[in-house]
Amino acid sequence: MTLIDNLKQYAETSHLSKESQELFGEFISKGFPTIKDEEWKYTSLKKIISESYTLHYSANRNTFKDFEKYFLGFKNKIVFLDGKLVSSSNIKGVTISDYTSFKNLSNHSSLDFLNASLSKNGFTISVDENIQIEEPIEILFLNTTENIFSQYRNCISIGKNSSVKFIEQNKNVSDLNSLSNNFTQINCAENSNVEFNKIQNDTARSKLIDTLNVYQKSDSVCTVNTVIFGGLFIRNNLNFEQNGQNAESNMNGITLLTKNQFVDNHTFVDHKNANCRSNELYKGIYLDKSKGVFNGKIMVRKDSQKIDAFQANNSLLLNNDASINSKPQLEIYADDVKCSHGCTIGQLDSESLFYLRSRGVSLEEAKGLLTFAFASEAIQNISIAELRSLVQKTMSNKLNVDIEL
Repeated sequence: MTLIDNLKQYAETSHLSKESQELFGEFISKGFPTIKDEEWKYTSLKKIISESYTLHYSANRNTFKDFEKYFLGFKNKIVFLDGKLVSSSNIKGVTISDYTSFKNLSNHSSLDFLNASLSKNGFTISVDENIQIEEPIEILFLNTTENIFSQYRNCISIGKNSSVKFIEQNKNVSDLNSLSNNFTQINCAENSNVEFNKIQNDTARSKLIDTLNVYQKSDSVCTVNTVIFGGLFIRNNLNFEQNGQNAESNMNGITLLTKNQFVDNHTFVDHKNANCRSNELYKGIYLDKSKGVFNGKIMVRKDSQKIDAFQANNSLLLNNDASINSKPQLEIYADDVKCSHGCTIGQLDSESLFYLRSRGVSLEEAKGLLTFAFASEAIQNISIAELRSLVQKTMSNKLNVDIEL
């Protein structure tokens, strides 16, 4: 059986509501994306969806207790184990509840229809107005089931004049084969400030498709930092929609891949109102036979004047077999804007390597130091000091370089 067979069988036996049946029908009519779709031109799901998966979690969560080793050390936590919300902190001004359905579909892609029709797991977080939460909220999705196809559907709403920071992880408890198709929506009210950090460092057989949609009202600021170290296959869809003036959208990406890992970062910023800003910086480091894709698009609507938008994708290829496909895009219909985009793909600078070698630094250490320095600009945009330090330590370990932080 293939994944599509698994999904049809699950839908037939799950007593879906009429609405879910219609959404699943939309998915079936569209099918999984293929390389014939422009947005998936460099990313094939063919091998992944040819496998058979289960949509039912095992009973391991009844006995699993070893949560602590997966936490990053923050006080506020939301923990899911095999699809079930098993723990959430009591945070003043924050309401956390189990899954709730919402209809908003980002761009009517088939994977959104699939998530909306069959997902039964996820959370809803509501932050009251005029609340400043200093301690980050750590969100952990743990899986103990082999060959699981999982889907989380999450909604976060930030009240007016409030600020909060999140750290999200998806983790297998061992080297399990898994595929996730997750969907998260963030609603930013007027003058709110949210930072959402995605730490993607899973096991060698994990596959993740993650969609994050952000809807911003006037004077709101939203920053999304995506850190990618582990996992066999990762596709990130990050979409911003600015629905008020003076909104600011920030995107930072740090990718370090080895072996045959694959990552595809897709971003879209929709400037629908005047006097708004967006900043986008993605840094990628590719070793061995790893492959990367970057597709970033900035759209400025007709009456959205005084837009300031920046986009850059910089990649290092440290092996001849590593590769990256990069496609930065601007689509501008206003005439009073300041927009720029750029892409660089290259290797380490030979003169810088020679300089470090002449100072007694070994070749491997010199490469590690220069590579670490290359990624530092994006890492510095992580505002949580403890998380920033953890990312730096993880990167230095993967690069086999000893750096005092």
